[in-house]
Amino acid sequence: MLATLPLAAQNQGLHEKIGVDGKYIREVTVQNKIFTLPKRLDLTLESTPVSYFSRGVATPFAPGAMPLPTVTPFATRAFSDSPGYLELALGSYLDGNLSAGYSHALSESTTIGAYLQVNATALYKPKLSEAAADVKRRLADGRLGIHASHRLDKAGSIDGILEYRLAGFNYFGYAALGSGLAADADRTVEAPTQTINEVNFKAGWHSAPAMRKMKASATLGLRYFGYRALYSPRLADMQLLRTPGSRETDIYLNASAAKTWSGGSQLGIDLDGDLLLYSGHDRERASAPESMRPSAAPDNYGMVSLTPFYRFSRGLLNIRLGARIDLTFNAGPDGDRYDAFHIAPDIRLDWRKGGVGLFLDATGGSQLQTLASLHALDYYAMPATPTTRPVYIPVDAAAGANFGPFAGFTAGVAFRYKVERKRAAGGWYTAMLNYGLAAMPGLRVPEGCDPSLVPYSCSADGIDTHGFSLAAHIGYRLGEILEVKGEGTYQPQNGKTGYFNGYDRPRWTASATLEVCPVKPLSLEVQYEYRGVRHIYMYGVPDLPTRADIPVIDAREESMKLISMRLPDLTMLNARASWAFTPKISIFAQATNILNRHDPVLPLQPTAGISVAGGFSVLF
Repeated sequence: MLATLPLAAQNQGLHEKIGVDGKYIREVTVQNKIFTLPKRLDLTLESTPVSYFSRGVATPFAPGAMPLPTVTPFATRAFSDSPGYLELALGSYLDGNLSAGYSHALSESTTIGAYLQVNATALYKPKLSEAAADVKRRLADGRLGIHASHRLDKAGSIDGILEYRLAGFNYFGYAALGSGLAADADRTVEAPTQTINEVNFKAGWHSAPAMRKMKASATLGLRYFGYRALYSPRLADMQLLRTPGSRETDIYLNASAAKTWSGGSQLGIDLDGDLLLYSGHDRERASAPESMRPSAAPDNYGMVSLTPFYRFSRGLLNIRLGARIDLTFNAGPDGDRYDAFHIAPDIRLDWRKGGVGLFLDATGGSQLQTLASLHALDYYAMPATPTTRPVYIPVDAAAGANFGPFAGFTAGVAFRYKVERKRAAGGWYTAMLNYGLAAMPGLRVPEGCDPSLVPYSCSADGIDTHGFSLAAHIGYRLGEILEVKGEGTYQPQNGKTGYFNGYDRPRWTASATLEVCPVKPLSLEVQYEYRGVRHIYMYGVPDLPTRADIPVIDAREESMKLISMRLPDLTMLNARASWAFTPKISIFAQATNILNRHDPVLPLQPTAGISVAGGFSVLF
């Protein structure tokens, strides 16, 4: 799903050709994705690609029934031809959304702009226990950004963006279930609160399109992502110990250069570098009792990736042959560092003729597990860094075919196989706050694992996975009157055997959308999303000592056993209707979770029931 974010240069690049290697296969790894309908937009354009795990992607953000998802910086952007926009909506759980922005062309070569987006919710009561009956889900998340671009004629162009994000929320799934407090009618539960501060800055240069023989680009950026607090349970009375949360600063550089020859050959190299700096929850270690001190902040570390490649394009055929070389330093825990050298393939092939396209990819490499990337996978993730060990993907191979459009029909199939090493298990932080080290109901504890010594939250050692994915999509469009589309994946999951597609690891995912415009001003949309046969996994340590200072697990794999818990299927049915008074002024109404289901997205994260929202949109 995309959200509205003004492009840094609306008047530039709209008529350029954008080359795409292979075929993008969507991976739905964020469970909250199914909570919102997509925002209808007039035009989309890809910006400079960024690494999913090192910085940001267009991930949805769902405090309830939100008309718009939140965006992350420098990802795929969507926009209209109007320089300004304003959208305001309000929902039945006091779900609110404000999205506004404006871009201004100072001259033919210079553009500046600003944007604001705020999402909030305040009234949903999960009612996990009698003591927590009055606990409401509270959340406010806002971004404010400015951007600018300038064309340097023959010298290319420069652009930049500066963004600040402030988010405040409570851990609404906290109900002190493991302490007996829920049975005490005279006591009430107050959910612990959290604040996130995030700063993003990026400035880049791109060579002019007229430079056909040589193309180059360079981008320098900084991302700060910090939590206010880290909570860990004190086992004696299940009270929460609060210490400062982790703070992470990612300084990164992306650069590329390529030389083109006549005949369609191109030789080039891509460079990506990251320096990760940490501070935060180790500052007050000395002031806490020895038995309750949280783990220290991780060591600073860095990674440099070089990808030399040869590319050949002629007619209907595009071939890219390359290898990604990752050089890391100081990554991973002390005494068990991540290897300094890794190599993975970077091979892409695609061929298209008429309405038939074929693609074959084999890629891989190291992916950083940053605080920001873990937060993208689970909004309520543990506010501490479980590990600085990157995920190593020896191979991520895909092959498939796409067909259409033929008389309005499109379709495609894809097979994918991926191997991952040391993916941090997550999604258990609220469970740890509630149960400490005791096994929560429904958890399948293997033989030999003490159910009173179950470590929750992220595993620093990580889980190795390997598995395949089958995907298919189909769609039909009848002018501006009707559009129907659907897609689905089958990804068998069984602990280490499986294709990582989110902490809940669904075997089946499916989505279907029907959009009808019976008359020109009216648009009706129905969306169905499904994630089925879900399990969440973690490691249990049979000989783990009884301690109260385990917000981060640091145990070797040979002493651990994999533990899983079955999660209910997630099913979401949404509907939206909008009426356009003019091409630039419209109103809309939306119903979310029409089936009124309260299934948990992750343990102790129940979804709100049916809600209704309405608002208006203005382009100017």
